[in-house]
Amino acid sequence: MSKLGRLANIFGDQKRLKQITSTLLVVTGLGGATVLLPSTPQPAEVAVEQRAPENAPIATPIPDAPMVVAAPPVVVPPAPPVVTKDSSAQDIVKAIVGHGRAAGLSEEQIKTVIATADIESSFRPTVSGGVQAYGGPGTAADEVIGLFQEKASFGTVAERQDPNLAITRFIARFVEAYTRHGIAGDSVQAATLAQNPQLAKRNGGVGTRYYNTVRAALNRAADLYNQAVAPAPPPVT
Repeated sequence: MSKLGRLANIFGDQKRLKQITSTLLVVTGLGGATVLLPSTPQPAEVAVEQRAPENAPIATPIPDAPMVVAAPPVVVPPAPPVVTKDSSAQDIVKAIVGHGRAAGLSEEQIKTVIATADIESSFRPTVSGGVQAYGGPGTAADEVIGLFQEKASFGTVAERQDPNLAITRFIARFVEAYTRHGIAGDSVQAATLAQNPQLAKRNGGVGTRYYNTVRAALNRAADLYNQAVAPAPPPVT
């Protein structure tokens, strides 16, 4: 090979070497060169179901505690005062109010019971209305006695003179009259037929003399009721 050819080979090899060297410098990042290499894709996270061991206990869900709702307080009316055949009219009225409330009567109904006792006996448990035979010869059994002027069919003389029993029996008849005679809400009519069931044939007792007498006594009965339920005055110190 001539001298000129050898020089060409040398220069050619040097040029190729220079290219190789430059490439190595770029790949290795030497010389301040920045290497942009494609990023390797990372595998996406895969949710893996964690399975409990076969013999692991199964957790039982705990139910929510039930909501406790406080029940409304039950209002129990006080026991009616106990009265005797010697009790005052004021105490008898208080007993009527107590028995009426215990039986669930309304204020109007209680006033009607008070009015009935007023016209029958003026609140005197032992008063006798005499023999009322209603056209018959009349016997001792026909004598009417007590707060609501009951005959012997309601008990002995002592039982009819007991105001507690007399009030209880009348209220039972009074309440029953509503159902028996189909009374919608007329308390005076209920009292009239509780005392005089025979008046049912006369317009259900409405407008009879007895009906009008009870109705006329309602204003006084209302005053007596208000006095009975009024709070006791404070003690004098």
